[in-house]
Amino acid sequence: MKIKHIFSLLIVVAALQSCSESLLDKYPEKTDTQSVSEEAVKTKEDLQRLLISSYDVIANMYGGQIQNLSELLGDNIDAPANQNDYIQIYTRKTDIFNGTIGSVYQNAYITIYRANQLIFKKDEVADISETDKLQLEAEARFLRALSHHGILRLFAQPAGYTSDNSHLGIVLRMEFSQSAGQRSTVKECYEAILSDLDFAELNLPESNGVYATKWSAKALKARVYLDMNKYQLAADMASDVINNGPFSLIDTVNRFSAGANTEQIFATVSYNQNNVSDDRGGAFLNYRSDNNTNPTMRANAEFFSYATSDTLDKRGMNWYREIGAGTTTVFGVAKFDRSFMWIPILHLTEMKLTRAEALASLGSNVSTAQNDLNDIRDRAGLPSVTSTGVELLQTIRDERRKEMCFEGDRTTQIKRLGALGGASFSRNAPWNCPGMVIQFPGAENTVTGFVLNPTGGCE
Repeated sequence: MKIKHIFSLLIVVAALQSCSESLLDKYPEKTDTQSVSEEAVKTKEDLQRLLISSYDVIANMYGGQIQNLSELLGDNIDAPANQNDYIQIYTRKTDIFNGTIGSVYQNAYITIYRANQLIFKKDEVADISETDKLQLEAEARFLRALSHHGILRLFAQPAGYTSDNSHLGIVLRMEFSQSAGQRSTVKECYEAILSDLDFAELNLPESNGVYATKWSAKALKARVYLDMNKYQLAADMASDVINNGPFSLIDTVNRFSAGANTEQIFATVSYNQNNVSDDRGGAFLNYRSDNNTNPTMRANAEFFSYATSDTLDKRGMNWYREIGAGTTTVFGVAKFDRSFMWIPILHLTEMKLTRAEALASLGSNVSTAQNDLNDIRDRAGLPSVTSTGVELLQTIRDERRKEMCFEGDRTTQIKRLGALGGASFSRNAPWNCPGMVIQFPGAENTVTGFVLNPTGGCE
């Protein structure tokens, strides 16, 4: 399968990189993801190249591709301009021929295939230590979990859609094989994802340069547990990252920075070389509105008003711009207005908002929930809050929507809150209507017995 490179993962040495020897001490400037074949994996160096190529493909997937698909189902975005695949997703009537969906799906399973190849091949290589084997498998299993979880959010109804999560999820690929597969239940999917993350948490190092660490696994577990509305577990994992990890909030609302920053727990990597921009904003460039009066992705009028109504909010001042006037007004997004940037896939802001909501929902340690919320509000230029109970919980959820807008989070929250039993809608569509999950690509339609999602729509 040929991968279309949205951007190649160029590896640089992060400031916080450990000085000790690591499986990936040698950092190639560029990875050729086409050059690693099954037959080529015979040495430790081959395993290193295969692992780096796996990070490369996850960078393709999380360079804005998968985030955009999720946002298009939500209620922050206006109808996209000049992109038919995006329009189909926005109208919740996806079909098996949507090439953009197919690309995201392909990148997820290429990453998973290579992760499985790494796990399978590591024991056939003689020049690698048992310690390095464990770390290699841990990195592979982290990438496999991140890929499985990312597409589970899009192609299946959320945890809680059925009481025992027996509804269909995605194809779990846990072995090194190219054989066709059938969809597992959502329960089975979450069990597999968490099993991978348990292994990764146990065997990844605390410091690993720009690659996955123990903190990456813990942060992803916090995200998964919140998706499942398992509040205590989500709070515990997020607390571990916040209290014990080497991360701190930056003093600006611009987390999407041209380089590393102290909030990034796991990020894709890009850099300027010889003072020339490598233009690796990925699919987030679809939002860019400082040099485009008709960006493909733009905020809708309702969300623009919601996000900018408080004139003290630095996010409202810095992340949006009105283009044109009157009936032709476009509400541009300035959050990603840069030629290249590191994409924070997991970051400290999310951990604070996750812990705040989990604790507020549990009604325990409310002062910590308030402090986490106020850390985010203070950075945004807003006054602290002292509310408790339902009011505190709603404020946390409001802040999450404003802070993590356009990062691929909103649709998951709409579905998660709906699964709790309340009324939850996205642009007048109920959280559990058929069109709130996207259709599998055509390749799966050729697999005997494969169950496609219902034809979209939310009427």
